[in-house]
Amino acid sequence: MLMSSIFKPVFSAGPVIGGPIASSQWMPLSLDLSSATFAGPHVDEKRALTITAVFRAVSLVSEAVAMLPLVVMQKDGDRRERVEDHPLNELFAYPNDLMNSVDLRSTTQAHALQYGNGYQNIQRTASGQPVKLWPLLPDRTRLVGMDGMGGDRELVYVTSIDGEQHVIDPADVAHVRGLSFDGIRGYSPLQLARQGLGLALALEEYGSKFFRNDAKSGGVIEHPGPLSQPAQERLRKAWNAQSGLGHAHRVKVLEEGMKFNATSIPPEDAQFLMTRTFQVEEIARLYGIPLHMMQSQAKSTSWGSGIAQMSLGFLIYTVMPWLLRWEQELGRKLLTDQERDSGMYLRHNVNALLRSDPATRAAFYTAALNSSTGWMTRTEVRALEDLNPDDVENAVPSAPFAPPAPSEEPVEDDEPEDDESAAD
Repeated sequence: MLMSSIFKPVFSAGPVIGGPIASSQWMPLSLDLSSATFAGPHVDEKRALTITAVFRAVSLVSEAVAMLPLVVMQKDGDRRERVEDHPLNELFAYPNDLMNSVDLRSTTQAHALQYGNGYQNIQRTASGQPVKLWPLLPDRTRLVGMDGMGGDRELVYVTSIDGEQHVIDPADVAHVRGLSFDGIRGYSPLQLARQGLGLALALEEYGSKFFRNDAKSGGVIEHPGPLSQPAQERLRKAWNAQSGLGHAHRVKVLEEGMKFNATSIPPEDAQFLMTRTFQVEEIARLYGIPLHMMQSQAKSTSWGSGIAQMSLGFLIYTVMPWLLRWEQELGRKLLTDQERDSGMYLRHNVNALLRSDPATRAAFYTAALNSSTGWMTRTEVRALEDLNPDDVENAVPSAPFAPPAPSEEPVEDDEPEDDESAAD
């Protein structure tokens, strides 16, 4: 397989334990479920992607995570600032020779959404400096318990490439997992929801066969007399030859007093369209995605009105947990102990998902720049809009101009007195 050859060999800074791994050494860390479903179709992580709602959900979350820049930050007391010259910034932008940052992270995130586990192999220099990140295929990568040098049970990652097994030190694998029973391996959401996904696949198959059969339900042909087996076969072949989309709306011929009697339930009676709509809701619920983001307008959203509120709800309840997993796992595997102790950490810039319409942004910036209650400077606001600093002093601006209050002193009357007053 081409993808398998691309990522060979596997990189590990720790000692590589050679030789095949016996099946008895594999730890029971995964939830082994049959791919069979009550509806009939078999469901696995790859076939589930043929359901358009699953593909939309996986691509939406994985691309939302991948589009957000991941940067190195430094905390110093109450101050936090970006570490511009840290080598990890370049690694995140160009993780390997074949992929850019969005490609790698969306691929690994999609693996985590499908299989419950996403893996990246960390390639290091001889001194332990991370220089490249490579994806590992989740269906060929497992955690294995092995006997260490001191006789203690140790966990290592084992991956299969071109039929050859490679053992990788856990320090050289960034493992992003979803909901887990033991905190080590994540559940596959598609396997847990395989019954609902099997129903979605069965509905697609049912609809396809319905239209292939000239959009007619099944039935039986009634003959007034008995028919021999060869006669039945000829009749069945002749009837099937007149069926299908190629013969739609054509007249069917029945001989010798035969009649056609429909026996199956029509799609409208089986609530075919309603059930298909409900399956979209089921998949959206599985991944925590509001229906309007699944291109479904069946129901109104309860996540607020306006694109800003909808994007904020999606960010907080769906994307943010994954961002925290990425930040903590990559920070644990890529930053040194000294860097973490000094207050260095990883953080996503979520401004891309928080951007709203111009009127809402203007109101927000006006409040942020308020002289008495504001918390931002003009330079910081311009940076959020990808604008360069201007010549205005980098400080909270003074209060807006207000006209002076009217004076309370009496105003002298400059009008001349009349002649009679002057004579007196």
